[in-house]
Amino acid sequence: MINKKSFIILVLLLMATLFASAQQNILFLLPIDADKVNNSSIENINTQQDIENIFGKTLIHFWQGAQVAISELGDEGYDFNIIVRDITDASSLDAALKEFANQRIELIIAPVYGKLFPTVAEYGRKNKIPVVNPFSSRHDIIVGNPYIYKAYPSLSSRPAYISSHFPNANIILWTSAQHATHDAQAYEEYFTSRNIPFHKVTDSTFFGNKLSATKDNVVIACFNHPSSFTKGVHQALTSTSLPSYTWVIPEEWVETEEFNIENMNGLNVAYFANYFVDEADVNSRLFTYKYGEHFHSLPTIDNYAYQGYDITKFFLTMIANNYAIPTTQTLSYKFQFKRVEKGGYENVKARFIRLQDYEFKEEK
Repeated sequence: MINKKSFIILVLLLMATLFASAQQNILFLLPIDADKVNNSSIENINTQQDIENIFGKTLIHFWQGAQVAISELGDEGYDFNIIVRDITDASSLDAALKEFANQRIELIIAPVYGKLFPTVAEYGRKNKIPVVNPFSSRHDIIVGNPYIYKAYPSLSSRPAYISSHFPNANIILWTSAQHATHDAQAYEEYFTSRNIPFHKVTDSTFFGNKLSATKDNVVIACFNHPSSFTKGVHQALTSTSLPSYTWVIPEEWVETEEFNIENMNGLNVAYFANYFVDEADVNSRLFTYKYGEHFHSLPTIDNYAYQGYDITKFFLTMIANNYAIPTTQTLSYKFQFKRVEKGGYENVKARFIRLQDYEFKEEK
């Protein structure tokens, strides 16, 4: 007959077994390039370019942001078996996937180089494992594969936002055949397929004579050419009698030397962003504190630390809760997934950022 002490021990062992069996395996496939980082001498780091040479192609900061999210989930009572593999080429990827051939993986987070992703996607399809691609802009990665989650917002979400938030507006596409932005075709195809009227003017021509005096005007710059941009800004600033308009510019312009926030603040300027962080938000400030405390550096959009946090917190919460869409607060992404027919899931949430009082703020 089993005694009380033995019974308690047996129960505890059974609970431990059940808990262990419930632990979910999460696989991160990351181009960390640990060998290069480890072999780099701090004495050789003298400039920002030196830092870029060592860390520019590594996602170590993405992983550090992910670790903050994993720690928070642990504090909330979630328990995962986190597996990380450094993937820099086809051989390291093949070795990692073979390693887990006989082990159940619940989720793969794979910001691998583009040429390697089809291998990961096919592995996920064959083994019925959800695979998250945080950065690819290619729509075709979700076609025919119901296990892919494409976190990068679809380009069609931008014209969809314009048509929804500026109904019956006078739309002007300010375009260039030689210097077109990656979303230029998406605007034209979306408006054309839905019979939404729009004008087209080239980057060498000012759009002023296409503006309407009776409708809302939206001017969408679909080119990336510094001299045309500078010329356009000068004409916009000096043409004081023009009807009012919203000027949607490429996000890349904001980072250029030609972009003068003092001048641009006088115009109604906005842009679409794939990632945007409100650094004054309490959740962003808390993440920055935790990240700095652990890693003695600051998270940024450019080093992908925020994205690592968001992707990890959102998708691990989703997996742990039987694919229920989380209400988790994300910092740099906004997620609204739509499934394509016989395919995977694509984020269709557009982020519209407007310049107001010398600050960029997202319009909700």
